[in-house]
Amino acid sequence: MLYVGEDARPVQELLDASSGERFELEATDRRSAALERLNRGDIDVVLLDLSLPRGLETFADPSTSGPAPPFLVLSRSDDERLALEAVRAGAQDYLVKGRFDGPFLARALRYAVERHRLRSALRDLLLADDLTGLHNRRGFVTLATQDMRLARRAKHPLLMAFADVDDLKRINDTLGHAEGDQALRDVAGILRRTFRESDLIARIGGDEFAVLVRTAEANSVEALRQRLNDQLHEFGRRAKRRYRISISLGFAHTAAAGVTSVEVLLRRADRALYQEKRRRDVAAGQGEAPGSRRVVNISYAVRPIDILLVEDEPADVALAELALRRAKLQNRLWVVTDGEEALAFLRREPPFAAVSPPDVVLLDLKLPRKDGRQVLREMRQDRELGDIPVVILTATNSEHTELAPLHPDAFLTKPVDFDRLAHAVGSVASLGFTIVKLPA
Repeated sequence: MLYVGEDARPVQELLDASSGERFELEATDRRSAALERLNRGDIDVVLLDLSLPRGLETFADPSTSGPAPPFLVLSRSDDERLALEAVRAGAQDYLVKGRFDGPFLARALRYAVERHRLRSALRDLLLADDLTGLHNRRGFVTLATQDMRLARRAKHPLLMAFADVDDLKRINDTLGHAEGDQALRDVAGILRRTFRESDLIARIGGDEFAVLVRTAEANSVEALRQRLNDQLHEFGRRAKRRYRISISLGFAHTAAAGVTSVEVLLRRADRALYQEKRRRDVAAGQGEAPGSRRVVNISYAVRPIDILLVEDEPADVALAELALRRAKLQNRLWVVTDGEEALAFLRREPPFAAVSPPDVVLLDLKLPRKDGRQVLREMRQDRELGDIPVVILTATNSEHTELAPLHPDAFLTKPVDFDRLAHAVGSVASLGFTIVKLPA
């Protein structure tokens, strides 16, 4: 038990006077020390004295890692509103000083621990994938949503990995579904060894897996990519399997403030992965007939970012093209010159039926036929387009507040010099996706 308050002696005396289960008591009177102790783990229950300033915030602090233990609140006040606030903050019980004895306190602590264990067990059953032991989609979305809220509060970025198993259908069709299930369990083990224990790993359906990489920067992608490739090679070397495991993997890295939900981030990664597979299949097939058995391994095939520039000024278009080249941002750039053409491109209407949705849109506000505000509004109202990152090209800072309800991902104020434009366009990479093919 961890006691968080000014004086632990009365609590220790009450516990000593109780019979039955014994409690090993640790105590601290500082919130920072409590956070540090909770992060080390091995605490079964917490008794929090509300005399400690900002005490309830301890259990909603973004610096805490892992699930928090159950906690009870201790207060001098018999205030029903304060008690309700504590329960809403997650407290198991609200105890008023001087209103209980040692056996009552010990019983309340034991009950809190047992209720927490039961709830955790039920939660695990609801949120776990039976086949692999990873989180299921419901579990992933539930837990990742909590992470996203904390990341927004702490202004941390989000890094999402999205993977699927190549040729799982062929394994099922040729070797049987038992072997296909074993392949999925093998992939789960490979992902566990690749990512950290603190990362959130899930099988979100069929042959698809997702990982929320906690406290990671964009430069983590290369290290994770290499680690997964190493694990695949090691598994292929030592495992006695009748099948070969190959994984297609995508990374989405963005600011938490730019994502409205976990499902949005999953859709972005899923779309990016699908686009890459289409490009890879076309490149690998080289005109071969459908169903060809030729196997092509593409190691570390990083695809460019697809950028749609919506701009009607030829000079600004030329400047953007130059900036992208100078910034050494691997990209494919499409240019349209009015709002209606932009929406036709995004919706893949003629003459753009064959194009893929872009990863990022650079959108000027002053456009002919339909202005940038209306384009952004229609994008956000469209389920297929609503999660595409949009960088607004604007003339004044006053437009930032006006457009905030439509959730643009970034602003670039015009006119800008070359260096500022190069830097801004280069930063678009963090809103896009890195897609790699990792064969065993």
